Amino acid sequence: MMKKIPTALVTAATLLLSACATSDYDSGQGSSTLRQATGAAESACMAAVNGNYGGNVRSVQVASSEYSEANSVVMVDAAGVRGGSTTERWRCLVSNDGAVQELTVVQ
Repeated sequence: MMKKIPTALVTAATLLLSACATSDYDSGQGSSTLRQATGAAESACMAAVNGNYGGNVRSVQVASSEYSEANSVVMVDAAGVRGGSTTERWRCLVSNDGAVQELTVVQ
């Protein structure tokens, strides 16, 4: 006879596992930079930066990110902007589900 597992226990276990899976990760691009924001937050910031240049950035990548319950901070490097070899760094304040709150050039 099988015992039923309480729904609350299953829900709690699922939340704990999902938190572990998204809390800290490496970019997988050979970089030692620790990235912590959600994938949705990072993707939204990269898209917002690229959108500021009309989608014509040669390369957009996350330099670093910091997770926060309220809003995460994602630093994005945009290479090949303004028709040349210039790289600009952007600071993006973004909700963890990907809604960009603030976007500013810092370098």
